[in-house]
Amino acid sequence: MYKREEPFRFQFNQPLHGAFKILRINNISEESKAGTADILDLSPNGLRFKTKLNLPIDKKRFLIEITFLLNDKLIRILGEPKWKKIEGSSFVYGFTGLDDTETKKEVIEGLKEFTKKIYLQEKNK
Repeated sequence: MYKREEPFRFQFNQPLHGAFKILRINNISEESKAGTADILDLSPNGLRFKTKLNLPIDKKRFLIEITFLLNDKLIRILGEPKWKKIEGSSFVYGFTGLDDTETKKEVIEGLKEFTKKIYLQEKNK
């Protein structure tokens, strides 16, 4: 379900603000308007995000595009929500990206740069 044992998963102290849109439902093109998503953690293979939208992922299969800025660079990940849990009036989703080598590389480089910035900020306090 949730890959806590994944070796390279970064949990953000403050969620990254992003957007998502539905591209397909049950393999039928169905592009939606963009909704807001708070990115809670990120790995090369996927992420967790929080939103107000309740997707019926237990009944339908969704292809979703999630976009967000990491180090002032736009990251775009295509994938599927794999699980969902209710958190207050919002929903948290476990999202697995498609096996896209270029996107994985962008995420790894972005997270390395992000953690380096945080380390330097903490060191200079």
